[in-house]
Amino acid sequence: MSRRLPFGIFITSLLLQAEVAASPIELEHYEAKRLVSTGQILSLDATLERVAAFCQGKLLDAHLYQEGDKWRYDLQFGFQRGQIINLSVDATSGRLNPDSVLPDECKPHETATR
Repeated sequence: MSRRLPFGIFITSLLLQAEVAASPIELEHYEAKRLVSTGQILSLDATLERVAAFCQGKLLDAHLYQEGDKWRYDLQFGFQRGQIINLSVDATSGRLNPDSVLPDECKPHETATR
């Protein structure tokens, strides 16, 4: 005789598995180093150089996440007047994620042309 889960428990189990699979996973330092060394993502330093083109705050915190087949840096910056902002940056390109809105504290720098 086989034991079967009640249908409601089975569906709940599937939904929980799907939710966990869709949740971003924070990567450890050694994993980030491997991804950088294989060229799959930019280093945090290279990413910060690109972000510096439009945001000049002091880095307070940084985390690397994997969501499906994409990697992102979640960065937190502090500014002189006490503002703290969060940016989500594509770890493969160093570009601000399209779903993110650039805060007022961060503006693209204009270069003078002569």
